[in-house]
Amino acid sequence: MFVPNPSATTASQPQPSDSDIAQLAFQSQALEQPFQAGPGNAVTPNPALDHHAAENLVADIIAGSLRTLSAYLEANAGRHAGLESCVPIVTRAARRFAARDYAEAFNLIWLAYRAIETIRATDPQIPPLRAGGWASADQTSSSIH
Repeated sequence: MFVPNPSATTASQPQPSDSDIAQLAFQSQALEQPFQAGPGNAVTPNPALDHHAAENLVADIIAGSLRTLSAYLEANAGRHAGLESCVPIVTRAARRFAARDYAEAFNLIWLAYRAIETIRATDPQIPPLRAGGWASADQTSSSIH
């Protein structure tokens, strides 16, 4: 059975901070021209608003990943014993998210995704993370217009 060791995995890797994540969003924005909010109405840069927007984006990404992992593990951990080792990782990620420690929550989510793929590599009966049947209808039928 695969037992993840988060301290061994993350100790050798640099840990991004919340400001690192926000900086990534700012770097991509710096390469673009301001978009038009309305006719003749350019949006001007505002570091405080940009930081708030970046933080909200990261929080939404993490929340979505936590929902995906939770639904997957709820549907599959009882049938595939190897996946049970991922539950505590996702639980810790949810606690770090609730504490607004987005960098650590993201690291734990990555560890859970990697653990699931490692476990699946040894047991082909385990469904892929993005398989149908466990995802909610709004996740599987959503589209961008």
